[in-house]
Amino acid sequence: MSELSILVVDDYPIIRHGLRALLETQPGWRICSEAATGQAALRKVKRLKPNIVVLDLSLPDVQGIEVIPRIIEIHPPAGILALAEYESRETARRAMTLGARGLALKSDGLRNVIQGVQALERGKSFHSARASELTADALIKDALNAGARDLRATLTSRELQILKLLADGKSNKQIAAALGVSVRTVEAHRASVMRKLDLHSFSDLIHFAIRHHIVGI
Repeated sequence: MSELSILVVDDYPIIRHGLRALLETQPGWRICSEAATGQAALRKVKRLKPNIVVLDLSLPDVQGIEVIPRIIEIHPPAGILALAEYESRETARRAMTLGARGLALKSDGLRNVIQGVQALERGKSFHSARASELTADALIKDALNAGARDLRATLTSRELQILKLLADGKSNKQIAAALGVSVRTVEAHRASVMRKLDLHSFSDLIHFAIRHHIVGI
């Protein structure tokens, strides 16, 4: 069975050395090299063709996020395990979208790196426990944003405004006073919203607003 070659990329020597010591305890795994910058990592990927790249996303010269697609362009078979220093839904989402097959947070502990490399070696993807929560949160946020865009395409700005005020618990009279329109105008917009969204009661309308996080749109 051939060795699994791993490139470790992190700008902190103590972390690189810790990862090397940890990963080399696994039979059949070999650290082919280390890199402290994105540019150095790209040069070594091109020259060494590692099976796995353990990639810190916070590098001094270029963001690790930007390095991911360039590694794939240079050496498509490489499996990338991204290491994030901070808990960021956007970073988690972008890393996976750009081609990383694994994601772990440094705060999860370096043992997760072994599990991640094992998964990538088997051709599977990997998320540490907290990284899984972040990527799920990102997907939910994307879905909610898509829902908000759909609503903007369906309802007029005034209808959205009234729907939000209703979701905030305002009465027709309070909405009319706040917007400087008549109560009958508010009622007409409310009826239009319900018709467009196929809602049949005020309770349906409120439940729709809660499900779709209308507050804050």
